[in-house]
Amino acid sequence: MRPLFKDKRFRQKIEAGVQRLKVISQIVELREKLGLTQGELAERIGVTQPFIARIENDEASNLSLETLVKIVEALNGEIEIRIRSAKRAA
Repeated sequence: MRPLFKDKRFRQKIEAGVQRLKVISQIVELREKLGLTQGELAERIGVTQPFIARIENDEASNLSLETLVKIVEALNGEIEIRIRSAKRAA
């Protein structure tokens, strides 16, 4: 293992980034499956198309859980949240 990946905080940031990208990917997939444009999704939840574009391009650092719920509901989806204990090094 490279020394950089031994840094716990670095690994956690990488894992959080991967999870964020998975969420974005799922949003885009649902939107496209429904045949919606970014503008149509934006209209459904009362935001602008550029805001949806920023979310889909991982440029929206201030995406709230409330907005995420609105997006997913507008896409006829559901959110599943799992909370677990952090793994401790032995």
